[in-house]
Amino acid sequence: MQPVNQTRSAVEIHCCRNIDEQAMLLDAWNQSYCQISRGAFDGSVSSFSAGGVRVLVERLNRTVYQRGQVALSRLAVGVPFQLEGHALLCGQTSHRDGLHVFSGDGGFEFLSPDKHVVVNLEIEPGAIADELVRVQLEDIAPLLGKRPGILNVDPARLQGFREVLMRLLDAVAATPALLDNAGVAASFEKSVIFGLAEALQGMRDADPHGQLEARTARNWQLVRGVRELVEESPDCPLSVAELCARFRASRRTLQYAFEDTVGVNPSAYIRAVRLDHVRRELRSAGSVTEVATRWGFWHFGNFSNEYRGQFGELPRETWRRSRS
Repeated sequence: MQPVNQTRSAVEIHCCRNIDEQAMLLDAWNQSYCQISRGAFDGSVSSFSAGGVRVLVERLNRTVYQRGQVALSRLAVGVPFQLEGHALLCGQTSHRDGLHVFSGDGGFEFLSPDKHVVVNLEIEPGAIADELVRVQLEDIAPLLGKRPGILNVDPARLQGFREVLMRLLDAVAATPALLDNAGVAASFEKSVIFGLAEALQGMRDADPHGQLEARTARNWQLVRGVRELVEESPDCPLSVAELCARFRASRRTLQYAFEDTVGVNPSAYIRAVRLDHVRRELRSAGSVTEVATRWGFWHFGNFSNEYRGQFGELPRETWRRSRS
């Protein structure tokens, strides 16, 4: 897919240097992002809208812990084009040959890897005008299930769908005005929905390594509990020892749970979450010191180094930019 420098009513291209800005571009997903891996963030979201279909091509260059809840009126499915690294969706192993279902009850949690390009399909059934397409969508919905997760589909069929999407997006990226034509938009909408239906045919059985997936799911629940605890305790810097006591888990169990699901140790994960909150609050804070101490960073030299290592700039640079 070639980059586009212009923005049209049906085509929007956004390059992002801020994870919150990127999360907001998926406006029907109610997302929050937390950067886990270290380094300056560089991402983009390209949006292509036609009738009841919106295709969102998302690129990320850092491991990001995502949480969201797709609007109940919509279906949302991700087609991985590049997933290099450890990734999980709602406790299930994320992989390139699995359809990623983000819509459904309970919301989703997605740990996306550093090298991440996913073509997300956001479908609003109520906005589909073509009766035949609506009927096809009614057949698709039960196959997607009621909750977010990974659907194991035939790799050859999924690759065929990728090629369909690639052709569609290349054509529209080259000539954005195409989607302003009602006939072209209807064809685009139909191609996406029928292509998805084809990819869902002959879904494979669940991963035969059921015990492994069950263990990963348990570890994911433990990690999610830690995240919620950290977010509720900004005035209390948590240690691994305290986490072990609160969750009645051994240090070894906690260490394995984090390495299995997030790919980092508990201390690094907690630090990443706290730094993420600092970054967000710096935009409206009276001072850097005020925010740093609120999130338990009392050694300011170490804090500045940690912040720059995580986000590629010093905290005062983030603060000054927001004020200007």
